[in-house]
Amino acid sequence: MLPPGQNRGARPTLVPVPEFLQPDRFGLDLADGVPTITLADAQPSSTEGWSVLNRLTLLVVDGPGDEGYLLPRLNGNGGDAAPAGWDDSVERHSGVDVVANGVRFTASLTGY
Repeated sequence: MLPPGQNRGARPTLVPVPEFLQPDRFGLDLADGVPTITLADAQPSSTEGWSVLNRLTLLVVDGPGDEGYLLPRLNGNGGDAAPAGWDDSVERHSGVDVVANGVRFTASLTGY
């Protein structure tokens, strides 16, 4: 907490937030053993500079600038939307392939 008066005149800074995608707007699969995220209706401006944070309950696909997507891994039944072997494959490949608008690119694994 700041001492009284030290934050006078300070304006809050808005931090870009990844776009939340409902489960019907993405797919997670292992294509020939390669972890692949398919994004429906996504229009990334670049195929360079992408990373992925892989967690048990969500994925963050972070792109250049303000671009990014937040993907829930839990489906409506409380199960994992990712196929069996997903986590091991992401580790083994040090990331995932992303397919958006018919274009395939790589998102490197990050630990944030």
